[in-house]
Amino acid sequence: MPLLNELARREDWQGLHTEAIRVRFHGGLTPATLAEVDYLDALAIRELGDPQRSLAELERLRGTPGPVGELAELAIAEAWVGILPRQGVGMYQGYLAGRPDGLYRDWAAYQATVGLAQDGYFSMALTQAESNGITLSPEASLMLSDPGRFKRPLVAAALSGGLPGAGQLYARQPQEALSAFTVNALFATGMILAARERQWAALGVAGFFGVGFYFGNIYGAADAAIRHNRGLRDDVVRSLAPLAPPPPTLPERPAPTPPEFAPAALNPPALTPAVELTP
Repeated sequence: MPLLNELARREDWQGLHTEAIRVRFHGGLTPATLAEVDYLDALAIRELGDPQRSLAELERLRGTPGPVGELAELAIAEAWVGILPRQGVGMYQGYLAGRPDGLYRDWAAYQATVGLAQDGYFSMALTQAESNGITLSPEASLMLSDPGRFKRPLVAAALSGGLPGAGQLYARQPQEALSAFTVNALFATGMILAARERQWAALGVAGFFGVGFYFGNIYGAADAAIRHNRGLRDDVVRSLAPLAPPPPTLPERPAPTPPEFAPAALNPPALTPAVELTP
């Protein structure tokens, strides 16, 4: 097991998988040790590109009593975060609810908080952190308690539909707002002048490109809001990073103590003759 733990720590997944096969083949493992080997091998299989097989093995280990069962449950939650983030966060929350004395509650609470923040559920992330005793930095508390900074793409698109550039300004992109307003104003001015001069060909060209830039301005406003929100989420997650507890690992087992040797066994007493000889 020490070698398997060291390979996992170094993230040598191919070496870990190979060594796990060798250890199993050698045999003579207790059920607890075999469960630990299977858990580490499941992690290696996942990193080597077979997530379905890994999840199946982790699901089997999930009911194992002790640290292996808890670690398997957390590994399943981590896998689901990469597929369906809300499902993964729900599994972390399920661990917290179902294991009040779990060994890895700090890690599960932190991952649930980060997952909610990444999805933009800032108030829920703040509640999650406070209910599990996570001490947030002032910066993180401010970010999570100010949901007004989260911009809605549909609102940004509607604003730019009414006035080009207004949606970008709402998404806190002033340079993009100025550019969108200027370009659309120039095309609108050109269309008006072409109509007054009855230059229908110029009006058609200006109208064709003007309509394209107008709808591009609406799409750009929604995209600006999405990019703003993504940056805001990244800032929140970065502010939470210093609070991360150590990743969950298998507890170290104490090295077996060598048997004590009795000195008397190594130096038996001298034999005395049963019959005493007389001269």
